Amino acid sequence: MSPHIKDLYSLLDLKLDSIAEKILLSKIDDGDQVYSKILAHVENVFIQAALKITDNNISRAAKLLGMNRNTLSKKLRVSPDNSR
Repeated sequence: MSPHIKDLYSLLDLKLDSIAEKILLSKIDDGDQVYSKILAHVENVFIQAALKITDNNISRAAKLLGMNRNTLSKKLRVSPDNSR
């Protein structure tokens, strides 16, 4: 892993830690499924970025994300947030 990528991961860790604390504290008495919602949201952000980078080419986006094309296609069909 290049030093630049390591720096990005470190920055992501710092930001995510702060964001996670704020979200969890706001949901302290809520039965909301915050963990699964956050995972789905982050996944959607990465899927949308990959599709943008690859001009909506599902095969290339799936490769960029490190997943099977069929898996990405299914995620795009199932999630209303993943509209192309």
